[in-house]
Order: sequence, then C-alpha cells, then structure tokens
Amino acid sequence: MSLKDVFGQEKAVEILLNEIKTNNVKHSYIFFGVNGVGKKFTAIQFAKSLLCEQSKGSLSCDSCETCLKIDEGTHPDVIVVDYDFQKQVLLKTEKSNTISIETIRYLKQFFSLTTYLGKYKIAIIDSAETLQKDAANSLLKLLEEPADNCIIILITTSLGVLPKTILSRCEQIKFMPLNREVLYNFAKIKSDVSLIVGSMKELEFYETVKKMGFDISSMSIYEIQSFVEQITQDNNKEFIKYFFVWLIENIIINNYKIIDNVKNDLLYEIESYLREFRYNIDLRMLLETFLLKVKILCSRDTLYL
Repeated sequence: MSLKDVFGQEKAVEILLNEIKTNNVKHSYIFFGVNGVGKKFTAIQFAKSLLCEQSKGSLSCDSCETCLKIDEGTHPDVIVVDYDFQKQVLLKTEKSNTISIETIRYLKQFFSLTTYLGKYKIAIIDSAETLQKDAANSLLKLLEEPADNCIIILITTSLGVLPKTILSRCEQIKFMPLNREVLYNFAKIKSDVSLIVGSMKELEFYETVKKMGFDISSMSIYEIQSFVEQITQDNNKEFIKYFFVWLIENIIINNYKIIDNVKNDLLYEIESYLREFRYNIDLRMLLETFLLKVKILCSRDTLYL
C-alpha cells in the first residue's frame, strides 16, 4: 500500500505528496483528528514514500526492500513509538498509558546515529497527547534543533493538550472524520449507520451497540444495571463516551419530542455527564445514574413518542 490507498483524507495526502515533489519536507509534523481515520497509516505510507528506492511520482513502489521492511516494522531508520514499543525498548513488565522521558531519550539516541538504508531517519509518535511533562520538554529540545535527516511525526486526537511550544514547531495536518460514502466503500456497511460514525473505530462501536438491542423504555431497573455491567466490563472509556453520544442521538433526540423547558434541562444534564469523563470517576455508576434518569424522562408526559 501507499499514500494513494489512504481513504477519505485527500487534502492531507495532497499536502504530503506536494511537499515530496517540491523537496519541501518538514522536520516535524502533527497529524491530528479523531481516532480511526488513518493518521498512523498515513504516517507510515509517508515514511515509505520518503525512503522508497523506486518511488513513482512520490508514491512508494511497495515492493523494494525498504518498503517491505517498513511494512514489517523492521526498517532500521523508521520507528513507530507506541505503548508496545515503549514497553519493549525500556524492558518494562507492563505497558504504560503515557510516553515517558526515557522513550524520548531513546529517540535522541536513535536520531544521533547515521542512516542505514535511506535519506532520512523517521520517528512516528502515536498518542502524542499522552507525553509526560518532562518527556514533552525533552522532545521540544529535539524539535528546536533537528538534524538535517530527522523527521518526527506526532499523532494525536487533540491539539489542545499538546504544549504550544511543540505546536509552533510542527506543521499541523488535519485528518477529517470519514464521511458515509468512504465508510460504505471501505466497510460495505448498511445505510442505516449512525450519523455520528466518523471513523472505523466508531463504526466498530456502532456495530457493538447495535447488537446489544438497547431499549431504555422497556427496561427494568435490574435490566439497566445488568446492561451497565456489560457495557463497562472492559472499562473502555472511549466506547462508553461513544455510547453516551449514540444514546442522545438515537434514543432521546430521534425518538422523542421534548418541550422546550424540559429540553434545556436535559441538554444541560447531558453536558454535565459528558464533562465527568475528564475525571477519574466510577464510569459504571455514572452510566447507571444517567440511564435511570433517561428512563424517568422517557416515562414523563413531557417526553413522548
């Protein structure tokens, strides 16, 4: 595969290809956008395009030794920094959910070495929003004085959590949510998919929720508690938040008409629950309380089919 195989991110691909063609490749990039829209895949294909031995119109050939090694994750000049990589290089017994300064020190050592097979040494840092403070400061020094052959690509879901000093030193490339046509072509999904699905990960969430057969209006309190236990058993914060948004769109807004004074109170209630996800709280209790309140609202005369 190459950059031509990136789905739904024509603008991002156009920018990257143009920089290769005009020999205007930057030392540092930030690929930002929601999860599951191809940021990491694009970064890897970009690396292949930069190092390919037989590139065609700035696209990788996908068959030379360099392309094959990058695909296999064995190219000595390209590393993808994620939690698995960090556990391996730091010889940890468990995976961390943040990127440590020790990992950035490893990167500095990586960039201090000469290239083995290509023109550049490339590091792709996934989940860059989880950089520890001292790790971010150490990375900043690397961005401020990059080697000529150094390229760093940060991948994140949010620019807001990265230090402004890092943002100012990187070219920022936005990755858009995938539209329905792209999702249809890629996954051959049905046309009743939720409007809030904008990535392949959210598509997986959607299919999971759909299989649950959720019907708040007919559920007893015991059934709600059992449902909450099922949906929170893996403590997947991202999925639980997606379920909140799905519930609002598909159950509350689409299925019920709400008079204005109740609607304002309901929207405020929803916003307050979504804000709670920023803190380390009991997700099970949060979801259970919210569903019980929704059930009460669904049974009122002010909320009707």
